[in-house]
Amino acid sequence: MNRRDFVRLGVIGAGAALTGVEPLRGEQASTTAPSKPTTTLIGMPICVAPLAQRELDPLFDDMRQRAGVNALFPFIYSHEPHRAGVPPTGFHGGNYAMPHMEYYKDVPLTLQDMHAPEFGSIDVLARVIPVAQKHGIRTFCFLLEDNVLPAAVPNWETMYEVDHHGRRTSGHPGGPCFNNPRYQNFTLGLVEDYTRSYDIGGIMWGSERQSGLLNTLNLSQSSGENPGRTTCFCEFCQKRGRDRGIDVERARQGYDAAEKFTLSGRAGQRPLDGYFTAFWRLLLKYPELLAWENLWVSSRHVFQAAIYRKVKSINPALPVGWHVWQNMSFSPFQRAEEDYVAFTGFSDFLRPALYNNVAGGRFLSFVKGARDTVFGDLSPEQTLDVLYRELNYNEAPYDKLLATGLSADYVERETRRAVDGVGGQPVQIWPGVDIDVPVDKGAGHCTPESVGQAVKAVFKGGAQGIILSRNYVEMKPENLSGAGAALRELSRI
Repeated sequence: MNRRDFVRLGVIGAGAALTGVEPLRGEQASTTAPSKPTTTLIGMPICVAPLAQRELDPLFDDMRQRAGVNALFPFIYSHEPHRAGVPPTGFHGGNYAMPHMEYYKDVPLTLQDMHAPEFGSIDVLARVIPVAQKHGIRTFCFLLEDNVLPAAVPNWETMYEVDHHGRRTSGHPGGPCFNNPRYQNFTLGLVEDYTRSYDIGGIMWGSERQSGLLNTLNLSQSSGENPGRTTCFCEFCQKRGRDRGIDVERARQGYDAAEKFTLSGRAGQRPLDGYFTAFWRLLLKYPELLAWENLWVSSRHVFQAAIYRKVKSINPALPVGWHVWQNMSFSPFQRAEEDYVAFTGFSDFLRPALYNNVAGGRFLSFVKGARDTVFGDLSPEQTLDVLYRELNYNEAPYDKLLATGLSADYVERETRRAVDGVGGQPVQIWPGVDIDVPVDKGAGHCTPESVGQAVKAVFKGGAQGIILSRNYVEMKPENLSGAGAALRELSRI
């Protein structure tokens, strides 16, 4: 058995612990994958408001005519106002379809807790699917994990992580715990509900979070987070850690030390032997840090395998895949943890977020945070250059990066890395490309030409499909048309 098969079967086997289904054996894994689509998938994420409030035929006509969209990805369950497309005042959020409560056993939520009230009794999936099908558009449920604890929903906090000080987290970089049975039951119930209750085209789940140690060390595009509130030491993670032979108290002490290291770096207090030496010494003194790191990463993979198996046990032909957070484009550390080969046993497609225009500001934020800890011995310019070399990029210098963003070459390289990473397994790559994702002040803006270049780069990199991102309502019509022009030039639509 080669390494790829070993990883695939190991994660699928671990996932059986959540689903109660026997792990797949040998090459049987490939039999659950859907057949390849006869046309190139052209996806479009969209917030819920226009789907609930607008006339749908003109909406879908516009998507089809401008860019040949044939797959819709609504944010169908969300507790974040911008994904629902509504103002934050008085916001509740939740399921914008209709929860069927028979699928939510041992979940501490009621129908009232889960049903989003913003659009009354409208079942958005029931409203959208038949109209979308008439236009040749499949509807995928896009389940992007919330980064903010919904205060309006009682008991939701019982599913959230607990930091190493014993405090319940309330938002990014924390979130729901993958080892918490309440959250497992909720998510598996949700995907079962959508799969059984609606004629959907597939499911895409995503989590824009990373492991606790990387957050504690400020190695994130969301730099500046509290390094003391970054990981999970809840009762379920502690049990799983002990089952793995990890000394939980030593791991907790390691996080205390890592938190102090980061806070000292932010205060400009250079370690006696330099930042990198102090970082390496921290790992040597507390090897439990890396063990706990691996626990978090593998727990998410087990959780994803459970989602995959739940859907496949109901409809083996339904595609299931994953949104991959763009932070992996900036962090060689997270890149090491999210090796694409690990996804091949429980994925039909992957959607790496390759937002090249907005990436300039995000990359600079990563550099700023990294210089508080691991890269503190280097200047910002040197840090960026080292990261470019480690990530195999050839991009703009530090002082021009915000204005230029990353190039279409970045999109092509990262697409090719994903295609090569799955190594010929039946996992399609559908990158998400940037069309008017909001940018920081001073950053560049998309044009029809720049969007077209990114679209062409995706297919030059070997992708089988593309998801025009991140939200239809943010896109300027001329830039969406720029994507369509490139797709027509490539004979993809």
